[in-house]
Amino acid sequence: MSVTIQPTEHYLTNHAQEVSWDKVVEIIFTTKNPRKKENKFEIEKEGYYLLFEIKNNVLYVINAKKA
Repeated sequence: MSVTIQPTEHYLTNHAQEVSWDKVVEIIFTTKNPRKKENKFEIEKEGYYLLFEIKNNVLYVINAKKA
């Protein structure tokens, strides 16, 4: 199964200036077990916090910030 990673409008507007897209993708690819939070997932790693959801084989990054 192939999953595409896409930023949400919320990420682009509110978080892209704090955490670069390159760093977001790196964290996602190097994390084995993100925490499930209701219908979304969280990653806390290397001083960063990511929130994302998966719909129709697309991983949408909602939030990315320095912890």
